Amino acid sequence: MPLFDLRTVILMSSVMPGLMAIALFSLARSFPQNIRGVRHWASGALVVSVSVLLLAFRGSVPDWLSILVANCGIIFGTGLGLAGTQILYGRRPSWRFVSLLLFIAAASMSWLVHPSVAGRTVVITGALAVLYGTHGVVMLRLGRPSRTALSVGTLLLAESAVAGARCISVALATGGLPDLFHPELMQTLYLTAGAAFSLLVTVGLLLIAMERLRTQLERQSYRDPLTGLLNRRALALAFEEERELAKRNGAVLSMLLIDLDHFKRVNDEHGHDMGDNVLIDFAERASAAMPASAYLARWGGEEFAVLLPALSLQNAHRLAELICTRISEPGSSPPVIRYTCSIGVACLAAAEATIQQLARDADTALYHAKHLGRNRVEICDRAFAA
Repeated sequence: MPLFDLRTVILMSSVMPGLMAIALFSLARSFPQNIRGVRHWASGALVVSVSVLLLAFRGSVPDWLSILVANCGIIFGTGLGLAGTQILYGRRPSWRFVSLLLFIAAASMSWLVHPSVAGRTVVITGALAVLYGTHGVVMLRLGRPSRTALSVGTLLLAESAVAGARCISVALATGGLPDLFHPELMQTLYLTAGAAFSLLVTVGLLLIAMERLRTQLERQSYRDPLTGLLNRRALALAFEEERELAKRNGAVLSMLLIDLDHFKRVNDEHGHDMGDNVLIDFAERASAAMPASAYLARWGGEEFAVLLPALSLQNAHRLAELICTRISEPGSSPPVIRYTCSIGVACLAAAEATIQQLARDADTALYHAKHLGRNRVEICDRAFAA
């Protein structure tokens, strides 16, 4: 006698996703609002868990509950998982696609509950094969470069293949189908694989959610929360990497220190909300002018810094002039008032450069720019020796 029968397998495939659903719900409560889709995963896993539990009690509960409701619930819960992945990666969920499959399955099973076991099995396994396959493709396409996402996508495709094989074998079968709990080879393979895949996929989704949270927290530790630019810490780390590379190449490092003119007056006369809008507007417009190799960071308050690896003094000065000119022009966002900025430029040989010395030189040049009337660019005197 086997150590467990198929009813036990079905119960196992119900309990484990249910536990993972509880874990996902607990995580989702503490997640930032911009990490979306985890609740859809949790809801989908919970719906599947309850639905599979109804399957396990077939014969003890009415057929409409253990067949129609249970199978529709599995399809709906699987569709919620697909929608959760699409939402997590910023895509529109395929609600119409899921609703169409659910309608076809519900209508077919309502007609085939008693007349044809094979017919409803083909409908259910076919719908699940399509959903698993679609979810797997979406995960593989959108989840890169996460290895966890790629693994989950591969598992979903394997689950789709098993469901598809079950669908084809039933459609081609000439004899009657055995009872759900009869240990026939294909039935055993399908239900056992389904239990294993269900557990592995829900664990994978849990890991993806944790990975996304960890990535966001790491990103936040290096980003200014208002403007989305790098912060001082991130700029210092970038400087160390670029300095080593520049030293090997005998190159220079340039830095711009930018201050928004009369920013205190903006806050006093127009309010802090307008001040925040100005900071965000500057970050967007300045970012658009940056070369790909530049590092733009919020230095503090209304001051911004730009690290320019291997960019000569002349080119750094040219970029500063471009930024100053663009910022002085009217912005495209009506809520933002017109404003200007002053910029100090520093340049040192990488062999003698430190971020503190570059910042001091750029700050000295910035002081001269503000002293000479603002809305202008000045170069630090010692930069010419670099």
